[in-house]
Amino acid sequence: EQVISSALPETKEPEKVSSTVKAFIAANMPSVLMELLETLVLQTVGSVFSQNRNLQNLLLLTSIKADKSRVMDYIRRLDNFDGVDVAQIAIAEELYEEAFAIYAKIEKYDLSADVLLENMKDFDRGKEFAAKVDRPEVWSRLGAALVENDMIIEGVNAIMKARDPGACMTVISKARDGATNEDYKVIVKYLKFARGKAREGGSAIDSEIVYGLCVNGQLSEMEEFISSSNQAELEEVGDRVFEKGLFDASKILFSSINNHARLACVLVKLGDYQAAVDASKKANKLSTWKFVCFECIEAKEFRLAQTCGLQLIVEASELQQVIDYYERRGYFTQLIDLLDAGLVLERAIPNMFTNLGVLLTKYREERMMDFCKMWWQRANVPRLLRACDDAKLYAEKVYLHTVYKEYDQAASTMIEHSPSSWSPSSFIEVMTKATNVDVMVKGVRFYIEEHPQLLNDLLQLLGGKMEEVRTIAMLKTINAETFGPLGILPLCKEYLLKLQEKNTVEVNEALNNIYIREGDLDSLRRSAKTHKNFNIPALAHRLETHELLNYRRLAVELYKEAKKYERAIELAKEDSLYKDAIDCVAASKDAELTEQLAQFFLEKGLRECYSAVLYTCFEFFRPDVAIEMAWSHQVMDFTMPFVIQTVKEISNRVIFLEEIVKEQKEKAEEDKKAVDDEVNDDTSVLLYGVPSNVGQTGQLMFGGSGGPAQLTLPAPPSQ
Repeated sequence: EQVISSALPETKEPEKVSSTVKAFIAANMPSVLMELLETLVLQTVGSVFSQNRNLQNLLLLTSIKADKSRVMDYIRRLDNFDGVDVAQIAIAEELYEEAFAIYAKIEKYDLSADVLLENMKDFDRGKEFAAKVDRPEVWSRLGAALVENDMIIEGVNAIMKARDPGACMTVISKARDGATNEDYKVIVKYLKFARGKAREGGSAIDSEIVYGLCVNGQLSEMEEFISSSNQAELEEVGDRVFEKGLFDASKILFSSINNHARLACVLVKLGDYQAAVDASKKANKLSTWKFVCFECIEAKEFRLAQTCGLQLIVEASELQQVIDYYERRGYFTQLIDLLDAGLVLERAIPNMFTNLGVLLTKYREERMMDFCKMWWQRANVPRLLRACDDAKLYAEKVYLHTVYKEYDQAASTMIEHSPSSWSPSSFIEVMTKATNVDVMVKGVRFYIEEHPQLLNDLLQLLGGKMEEVRTIAMLKTINAETFGPLGILPLCKEYLLKLQEKNTVEVNEALNNIYIREGDLDSLRRSAKTHKNFNIPALAHRLETHELLNYRRLAVELYKEAKKYERAIELAKEDSLYKDAIDCVAASKDAELTEQLAQFFLEKGLRECYSAVLYTCFEFFRPDVAIEMAWSHQVMDFTMPFVIQTVKEISNRVIFLEEIVKEQKEKAEEDKKAVDDEVNDDTSVLLYGVPSNVGQTGQLMFGGSGGPAQLTLPAPPSQ
């Protein structure tokens, strides 16, 4: 206390004061230090320390740290301190009023405004302060702060009072964040002021002016502005006003820059669909065509929508979107009309044909067959097949399978869905080209069940493709419970007759069984006689017990054909078929069987039959046996023709032999005479009395009872 009250105020030496202050600072005694400094600076008026800048700064800083309530008083009483530095420290300590007072005292009005606006957020005081000092930099700070805090009109007015063109980018940025139409009235006014004065942002300024005029409906002024020299980004502004729904303004902007793509979109929103389509033609962009097309659909302008749609459906990436858009809204007829119109385009793609076909299966089934016949080659047939199957259009499905050369599938479809897909001609067509045997079998079964009257035609058609054995076995088993062991085989007689030309065992036996069942003896006999490749004994055995005589008689014939003569004769004798028995022994040429049959006839008293045996089997019936039988059974009269014939035969043979002997004798005499004549005519005999061959061999032949003798003679002299 003595130091503060008496020692320091009386000293004149700065070094001692400085040492004392440092001592208090080092001792961390801010209250004592503050009292010391207050004594030195405020109570020693006129002294060397009262105006010391460092001591005043230290007093303010110490009070800020130790006793904030005394800071404002010190600020008012002190006038030689570093205001800017002290104010910054005060702001750091949240002493905003003190900082404001410091800046105001040192006439740093812009910084004072910053404290009010940025630190204290007291815009009312800021407005009052700006009006009080009326300085441009303060108005500018106030305007920027107001704009940043969404008080755009007041802020822009403040900036205009400051005549500060440099704030235009801040104003533009804030305006784009959500300025109202009223805000833009002031903004446009300010931007027009700043337009020629701002160092940067010329394009942004002009663009925002145009936008502001648009949102305020000042279209005439806007047109005048854009027709003069400007740097506005009109396309960007046009997009902004379009999004805001200001379509009239957008139309003007896009028209001015010939942006037909965006103009078309605007015209659609304005309801001028024809003009929108015209603009789309000039733009010729897929995105534009799509937008206009969909908007026309929504407006039910289907004629114009079709014009746009024709440009889209030729693009694979757009086709499905167009179809989906129409379908979701239920405009099936218009969609089909669109695709119909597109089929004749040079750029028509396969997907167009395919999708049209799919749509027809859903919504215009009656047209599908004609479509398939006309356009199947340009469509995706497998996809059309799936669509037809889903829509149960089986006739169309059969047609597509056929033209796609899937004959087995076509046949299967007709079989499975015959009421709607089968026709005789088409079925025959696909079956002739089918390759799967199982499908053919299914076709036969199908005809058996539903069209038995046409079965023979089908079987004859498939005769060369299906195994005969398998076919016949199948025909036998079908409905065997109802029709018997032959099944429906009798219905297929025409088919079997066609196959019988090959003379196969299975076919021959099948036909024979049919004839037996039908009681057609003539056909059975004809088949057995002309086509013998079957088990003849088996058939004969089956017929020998038949209730009808003629069938048993045929059994005899078959046994005879099989060279089963004994069984044939026994069967004939059982049924008194004596002529057939005689024919059998005649065919056998077996003397023993013949004699047994003759003996049978004699024992039965059948003399005429006995005589017929002798006549028929004359060539190998032994005469001695015949005469013995005649003598034993007193049937010489019935045997006499045979005897006469035999005697005649023997006589003829004797006469024939005699004639042969006579002819041989005559021929021998003629040969001898010819030899003699040859010797007599030889000139060598006349000259030398010997045959000509003697001169060659030197030998002369003499005949006699002892055989020829040889005499060797000398050779004739040479001439």
